[in-house]
Amino acid sequence: MHISLNIKNESISQKILDFLSSFKKEDIQIETFEDTKKEDNSLSSFAGMWKDRDIDIHTIRESAWKK
Repeated sequence: MHISLNIKNESISQKILDFLSSFKKEDIQIETFEDTKKEDNSLSSFAGMWKDRDIDIHTIRESAWKK
């Protein structure tokens, strides 16, 4: 059985890890990792997205409405 926990409060996460560590290593395996992926959905995160693309509204319209 695998259980995944996302705990934001560090003191609670430490208490849980301490509790789990009290078991025998044969009975339980503990893997910890930090969630480094932070999503930035703000408008400024898209700045420069098309910087090096040779694209304009006419090109977009041509590819969207091909007959």
